[in-house]
Amino acid sequence: MSTGTANRHAARSALAEATGLARAGRYDDARRALAGLGEDVAALDLLARIHAQQGDLAAADACWARVQALDGDHAGAREGRRRIHRIWSGSRGRTARGVGLGVAVLLVAGAGAVAGEALVPAPPEPSSDQDVAAELDRLADELDALRSPAEPEATPSENPEAALSTVQAALEDPRWTTGIDGAGVTVTFDEAIFPDGGTDLPESAQDVLADAAARIAGLEGARVTVVGHTNDIPTGEGSRYADNTELGLARALAAAESLAAQGALPLDEIAIATSGDDDPPYPNTTDADRRRNQTATLLITF
Repeated sequence: MSTGTANRHAARSALAEATGLARAGRYDDARRALAGLGEDVAALDLLARIHAQQGDLAAADACWARVQALDGDHAGAREGRRRIHRIWSGSRGRTARGVGLGVAVLLVAGAGAVAGEALVPAPPEPSSDQDVAAELDRLADELDALRSPAEPEATPSENPEAALSTVQAALEDPRWTTGIDGAGVTVTFDEAIFPDGGTDLPESAQDVLADAAARIAGLEGARVTVVGHTNDIPTGEGSRYADNTELGLARALAAAESLAAQGALPLDEIAIATSGDDDPPYPNTTDADRRRNQTATLLITF
């Protein structure tokens, strides 16, 4: 038997083993079985389905993107990514394209199998596009339920505008601009907090976010939504993010983690959203403002 034939046989055996492990719900073992298969379309497709089953949609999307790069007509990858991006975009009724942070950690960072399996408990059927689509739809339904939890009605303020003006005054700082937006107060940073195309926060940005968190923590009953932004330059080849919507969501998560790093704000009580390159804080008409749009804004509501 030639070396090439032996390698193909070993790859088929590993794929079959991983498929059986995934069907049995042994996701970590299945991923290990797939580890040596590299840029194999079937292996990447199965890995994407495992990640989707566990709730790690960013990893699933990345795997399916690699499948599409190898096989542009792959229907399962196209449909899987379409459904994931629909979940990310919040197209089921929210204007802000976001989710509660506890769920978003699964979407972006893969917070762990336990939480993912709680959302989607049934084992995957890697050979069926329809079954994976059903699992993604079920996950979307679970996310919808988490997006709009039942809350007791708050006692309305006698003068809500005055109350928001008081909050706005308490948040004022020369490093950011505050404004009243509907029922909340927005915080827009004067300088970029992220590098080109990335999500790493420099120390100066971490300091600004820590100070903002301390101010917000002093406001009784405040709820925070972090909205990630980008400029109008698309993510390019080699970027780990498929598009600006995904980059914006990753930036929102990074900013939320930084807000919570000092312990002033609980991470699981921060919501994140993405606007991508839509509705930027600054007009994308100059290089300076494009740079400033590499940021996240904060919405404080009560």
